[in-house]
Amino acid sequence: MPEHDPFSLADDDDDDDDFSPSTIELDKIPRRLWEQTLAPLYRHERYWIARQIADEHLPEIASNLAFELDMADGKRRRERDESRFNARRTAAPLPTPQAGHAAARPAAQINIRLRRDDHAQLREAASRAGMRPTTLARALVLNGVAMILREHLAGRRSSDGSPPNAGLSFRE
Repeated sequence: MPEHDPFSLADDDDDDDDFSPSTIELDKIPRRLWEQTLAPLYRHERYWIARQIADEHLPEIASNLAFELDMADGKRRRERDESRFNARRTAAPLPTPQAGHAAARPAAQINIRLRRDDHAQLREAASRAGMRPTTLARALVLNGVAMILREHLAGRRSSDGSPPNAGLSFRE
């Protein structure tokens, strides 16, 4: 029978993604790693783990760290909620389908490749607008198309006779 390697990452029969917070023993983890150990856990799990420390001085330190993590989580939630609220109040309205344009499912799909820095800017703008990057990209594409069609149909031309979208530039 083959010997079991405890350090092997290729165990198919073990589900290493599921672990119980009750298996975490903070007093056996270096204190410099406590924050990254507690950060992904739920609030009640953080405090429960902090109370399980046997040393009489360390539970207070761990509880303070859990409290700081809670405050940081609350601040992030408030900032996200404020961003969404401000986006709903001040952002340009998203295009809405007309009654004759209703569709149960999208009938076409486009794919746009972006450089990493362009995608980072899209992600930042979407975050500030309280949207997902894909939703913002869709809104920008549809609003841009509507603007070009509106200008084209209105027959607007600049003073030099060039088409209305002649000033558009695209980076490659």
